[in-house]
Amino acid sequence: MKKIVAGIIFLFGFLIAVSPALCTTKNIVPNGSFEIKTADNKPEGWLTKTYRGTSAEFAFNDVEKHSDSYSYMIKINPPGGSVLFYPEKKLSKIKPGQKYQFSVWVKSKGLGYSPNFIAPAIRVNYKPKRLSPVPTIDLMLEMKGESDWKNLTLTTIAPPNAKQITLDFLLTKGTVWIDDIEITEVE
Repeated sequence: MKKIVAGIIFLFGFLIAVSPALCTTKNIVPNGSFEIKTADNKPEGWLTKTYRGTSAEFAFNDVEKHSDSYSYMIKINPPGGSVLFYPEKKLSKIKPGQKYQFSVWVKSKGLGYSPNFIAPAIRVNYKPKRLSPVPTIDLMLEMKGESDWKNLTLTTIAPPNAKQITLDFLLTKGTVWIDDIEITEVE
């Protein structure tokens, strides 16, 4: 009888210890915490594009970070312009009809519209069929009056024929620090 009780106690203890791991869903964004650098000091798995003569600086930051060792900083020099920051590989480990939550930690300074009146935003969508209107986080609205890190989230449902998620950071003016990007399934 003592062995049975000890076995039950052990089983409950084991289940309590592993249950958080069983309930978590996998983040499909590679290197979303920017801890892995390439040889040319860029975040592995991420690309940047600058448009129309935009002058910008890109750097890992070990001071302004939300967690771990680094955040990724993008600074658009005056007068502003347009910078696109996005994952290099397709985020294709998704299920059509599944609900997904996007989460990112952002800190910003001096955000503004570009000279072409483009607003800074984060866009999450699907391919081949896109959602309309495009699910967007307006950084001007969300970061207004914020001087510290802020968690921004967006929840969407993948269309029936979805094969991948697209994720774009469109930045226009000022400095943005980005950290801990996740896209996970929602029950």
